[in-house]
Amino acid sequence: MTDKQLRKAKKTELLEMLYYMRKELDKVQEENSLLHKQLGELVSEALSVKNNNSGTDDADHE
Repeated sequence: MTDKQLRKAKKTELLEMLYYMRKELDKVQEENSLLHKQLGELVSEALSVKNNNSGTDDADHE
């Protein structure tokens, strides 16, 4: 939508656009939060595996 179209839009149209934009923003923020949590879990798991493997590698080298 161009600036000219926005200026000509009625207040109800603008409010409706804001409403749907807010719903989309909330959805994206929720998805982002879920992905951030999953990333944290994967990083923790990877570090745990790395630490477990490090201990095993040290024993193999002795």
